[in-house]
Amino acid sequence: MDDPRDISVLSHFTGILEMLEISYAIGGSIASSVYGQVRFTEDADIATEPFAAKAEEFFDVVKENYYISKAAMVEAIKQRSSFNVIDLETAFKIDIFICGESEYQKQLLRRRRMLRLSETQKKDFAFVSPEDSILLKLTWYIQGGCTSEKQLNDIRGVLTVQKDALDSDYLKKWAFRLEVADVLDKCLTEQD
Repeated sequence: MDDPRDISVLSHFTGILEMLEISYAIGGSIASSVYGQVRFTEDADIATEPFAAKAEEFFDVVKENYYISKAAMVEAIKQRSSFNVIDLETAFKIDIFICGESEYQKQLLRRRRMLRLSETQKKDFAFVSPEDSILLKLTWYIQGGCTSEKQLNDIRGVLTVQKDALDSDYLKKWAFRLEVADVLDKCLTEQD
């Protein structure tokens, strides 16, 4: 992510989450670019804790600078699914994924890491861990019918760059539980 305007939008939006004390972690291609090989992305994926009690305040603050559907937000919070917001000035899209009740999703935000997106940026952002970045990408890859080379390349990039720093026990345990172990094993074999 090298467009200063996109970084500014992300900084502003995560600032709203921080102000409202809504826990979040950036995932998707931005996280895999931070941990692995950089690639262009047109949006951001952010996991958040459920925030029904703060939904009205969130909506009121966000609607000033972003397109947001209140109905989609309310439904996503209720169903533990996703909705998006779009910056009105730049059209940069942010997909918000409300964490569910599964054991994996509950621990996702606890494992987040604070990182900077660039040398010039003074703000630290919360990111999913590199292991969770891989696991989420594996899940999306399988849900997408195992056809996305972008997802696979993102996974390979994180595995290559983070190779010695990864918690392999955690990665393998959750890959098995999330039923993505076969694809992970294939990617790991390619690394050898």
